Amino acid sequence: MAGSTLASLALVLVGVASPAVAAAQSIQAADVATAATSVGGGDCKPTHKPKPKQNKHDGPRAADFEATALGYDKCDEGRQGPPGPRGPRGPKGDTGPAGATGATGATGADGATGATGATGNDGAPGATGATGATGNDGAPGATGATGATGTDGAPGATGATGATGTDGAPGATGATGATGASECLDIDAVWDNNAREFRSTLPGDGNAYAGIRRLAGPNAGTWVWYDLTTNPQGQYPDGACGISIGDQANVLAIEVVTTAGVIWETSCDVNTGPGTLSCDGVWSPLTLQPDANDPDLRRGAATAPIRPMDPNHLPKGLK
Repeated sequence: MAGSTLASLALVLVGVASPAVAAAQSIQAADVATAATSVGGGDCKPTHKPKPKQNKHDGPRAADFEATALGYDKCDEGRQGPPGPRGPRGPKGDTGPAGATGATGATGADGATGATGATGNDGAPGATGATGATGNDGAPGATGATGATGTDGAPGATGATGATGTDGAPGATGATGATGASECLDIDAVWDNNAREFRSTLPGDGNAYAGIRRLAGPNAGTWVWYDLTTNPQGQYPDGACGISIGDQANVLAIEVVTTAGVIWETSCDVNTGPGTLSCDGVWSPLTLQPDANDPDLRRGAATAPIRPMDPNHLPKGLK
């Protein structure tokens, strides 16, 4: 490409320079012809042969100019005629040398890492090697000789009796153990006119409970129990062994009797709407206790038991 470009540029320069060269040669030739004519007659060959510079690209036109304008044709020294037509373009010049190699461009950025190839399938497991032969048992070692029995050492002297130590301080009193189960078990129950059942019980754990349940409605059969021993005053009587319950005007009266024969009582209010109890667990001894002047409530062995009787056969005093 570089050679072609230089050749084209040379052709352009030749095309521009050729008319100027021809004009210069024409002027030079005219000067020579005038000088030859002024010599006059004689040998018509000029004594000086000016050789105009010929452009290699002018071809035959330059040769024609040299033969005609300089008068080398047997003394035919007329004036220089007009320039002849431009000859054909000469052959293409040789390709010029190749241009220097351009600088190496910067190294391009690395391309993105390609996707990881799929994991190849596991190879087939190799065959199990053969079991090696069992080695021979080594020879048992020789039994070592029994060492001699050492002599008993002399008994050591009895040590002196140490001084009696001082008595330690008494240990702290241990915590009171949990109350054992009571042998007193009792229960009592009462119904009211609103289809509710109330119960009081001594289950044998040292506590007393009151309960309520509905006999009809959505919560029928579900008992709600209240502990009657957890009161701020801590007045629940010790040794309670029997319990009873009574209902009057939405107030429950609950009584216990101790193993000492003392009767204690507490009360609970009945909340008729939700069907719950409000029990404060405050106990107090019954105002009137049995005493020695009360009639003997025990039935004598000789007394016949009272049985239900036909009203028509009751004594006249009971009718």
